Amino acid sequence: MVDQQQETRLQVVEAPEDCGNAPRKIVIRDFLIALYQQDEDHVLEALAEDIRWELVGSRVLNGLEEVREWLRREPPVRELHIAMVITHGTDCGVDGWVVYADGRTRALSHVLIFAGHAKSAKIKALRSYLIDISG
Repeated sequence: MVDQQQETRLQVVEAPEDCGNAPRKIVIRDFLIALYQQDEDHVLEALAEDIRWELVGSRVLNGLEEVREWLRREPPVRELHIAMVITHGTDCGVDGWVVYADGRTRALSHVLIFAGHAKSAKIKALRSYLIDISG
C-alpha cells in the first residue's frame, strides 16, 4: 500500500509572485510552501531554536522538536492558496486556505515575527488561526 502522503503533491494554486519592495514576502511564501509540503528540513531551518508557535484554540509548540512532531502528524495538503502576505519590519502576516488530500478545506491566517530585519533572520514566533470551512 502506498502512503497517502507520498502520493499527494502540493499544488500552489495562488501565491504572490512579485516581491516588489518587500523581499520578505518571498521568504514567507517559500516558508508556507515548505510547511504545507511537509518539507521538514526547510521548515525547521526557517525557525529559531526557541520558536514559540501558538496554534490558537489548540496548543502551543515550544522549540524545534515539538514543531517536528506536529508537522509529522499533520495530514497531507493537496492545494495551497495564499491570498495575501503583509510585511511590516519584523512583524508579518499571511492569509489564505488549504485543501487537504481528503477534500477538507481549512482557512488559515499566520502571524509571523522574525528575530531581526535581515532577510536571513529566523522566525522566532508564530500565531496560527486554522479554521475548518468544509461544508
